Amino acid sequence: MHDLQRELDSIWNGWKITDMIGAGAFGKVFRIERREFSNVYTSALKILEVPPSQEEVISARSQGMSEESMTSYFYGMVEDIVAEFTLMSKLQGISNIVSYHDHAVVKKDDGFGWIIFIRMELLTKLNDILMTESLRRQDGIRI
Repeated sequence: MHDLQRELDSIWNGWKITDMIGAGAFGKVFRIERREFSNVYTSALKILEVPPSQEEVISARSQGMSEESMTSYFYGMVEDIVAEFTLMSKLQGISNIVSYHDHAVVKKDDGFGWIIFIRMELLTKLNDILMTESLRRQDGIRI
């Protein structure tokens, strides 16, 4: 977590990771906040790694891929992810679509691949809402 915080400081100074919200096959999502004057700003930070693990690199090598072909293959994955958040930025402001705020694509210093940081709207999990509120049928339909 300390390395992620150090990387985050170098990209967006002032934002601090407060806790992890979730994780998946490619990455993790964190709650981040920034304090300025008497205000606290919050966002979600999705961190994706390409390749997602060292095992992916080992597997690609064992299948006979050269360094050049692996770089091209994994870079293609990065381009696909960039295309997704580019679309998110174009759809910003449309209800029912999480709002995109900012991003950074960073080449790994200590290995092969990239780390992708996507800062976006922080949403409340439906389970958290259900734990604190009782929803009416029409609320469920709206959601």
